[in-house]
Amino acid sequence: MRLNGFFEAFEPVCCDWLSGRHEYAIPIAPRESGRILRIDRDGVIEYDSQLWEQIRCSSSETSLRVRCDGKALHFMGNIGRFGESDNVTGLTVIQCVEKWGEVLRRLGFECFGFGSRWRRRSVEGVPVVNPESSVLECGTWLTRIDLAGNFEVSDYAALSSAFMVRRIGQRLPFAGRYGPTWGYESKRSNWWKAKLYDKTAQMEGKRRSAGGSTLARFEVQLGSEFLKRKGLDSVKSWMEGQNMENVVYQDFGGPLFRESLEVQSWDEIPSRLQHWATLWREGKDLRTKMSRPTYFRVRAKLLEYGLDIGTPCNVLALTRHVQVVTVRPVSALRSVA
Repeated sequence: MRLNGFFEAFEPVCCDWLSGRHEYAIPIAPRESGRILRIDRDGVIEYDSQLWEQIRCSSSETSLRVRCDGKALHFMGNIGRFGESDNVTGLTVIQCVEKWGEVLRRLGFECFGFGSRWRRRSVEGVPVVNPESSVLECGTWLTRIDLAGNFEVSDYAALSSAFMVRRIGQRLPFAGRYGPTWGYESKRSNWWKAKLYDKTAQMEGKRRSAGGSTLARFEVQLGSEFLKRKGLDSVKSWMEGQNMENVVYQDFGGPLFRESLEVQSWDEIPSRLQHWATLWREGKDLRTKMSRPTYFRVRAKLLEYGLDIGTPCNVLALTRHVQVVTVRPVSALRSVA
C-alpha cells in the first residue's frame, strides 16, 4: 500500500476533550457536599454516584461532569462539543478553557483566577516561609487533553490494515472497534493513548467500519502524567508558540502519516511462523491448534508482518499488489464568531 498526496503539515486539529482542576487559594464551602454534577447536552443537571477517579469516558460522551469539594473545582468533558450537534469540528485548547469558564460561572461556581496559576502568600493565616514552593501553587491544572484531526480517506480498510503494523514510539497497535489503537492501559492509563477510527461510521452508530471512502479521525489522548512531565498541564503552556495543538499532534501522527508504507513479502516471515500463517490463510482456527499462551505469542509476532490471526482471513487482502490510498487532511477547527 502507498499513501498518495503527502502533505507538508497537518491541518488544524481540535481539542476534543478537556479535564482539569482549579485549586482555590482559600477553601470555600463545598457544592452539594462534593457530589458530582452531570450536565447533559440539553443542560439538565443530574447527580453521578461514581467516584471521580473511577469515571472513564470517551471523547464522544456528550455530558459534562463537575465537582466542587471546597478545596478544588474539578471538571471534565468534551466542552467543545457541548451545545453542538456533533464533534466533527471543535475548538482549540485555549477556547475550550474559556468556554469551561463561561459554563462554570453560569452554573454558579466560584471561578476566580480560572485558567491561571499563582502562589499563596499565606496558608490558614500563617505567612508563607518559602513562596517559591510548588506545593503552595493554586489555580488551574489540566489533567486530560484529547487532540483530534480529520482526514478524507479513499480506502479506510486498507489504511487501517496498513497502520496495524506501524509503531508510535515502541508501541504496536491492537485492533479497536473502528481501527487500530495505540497506548497504555490500566496502571499507565494516565500517560497517553492514540487511535485511528472511521468517524463517519461512529457518528452513524454502526458497529463496524464498512471501509472504502470515508472521513477518518486520528485522535491522541494525553493523560495527567504525560501533561505534567511534558510541561503541558498549565493553560499558559498552550499559549507559547503558534498552534501548539499541532506541534504536539505531530509527534504522534507524524510517524504514521509521513513515512511510506510498504507491502511486506511472506518470504520475510520466519519459517516457523509461515506454518501458522498458512493455516490461518486456509481458514483454520488457530486457537484450537495451540495453547493459549502460544497463540498470543504467535499472534503478536505475526502482527509485526501485518497479519492478524485473531480475525478471519481475507484472501483478497493477501494478493500482492500495490494499492494507492489517498489521504487528505481537513481542518478540525470550528469557525467561532
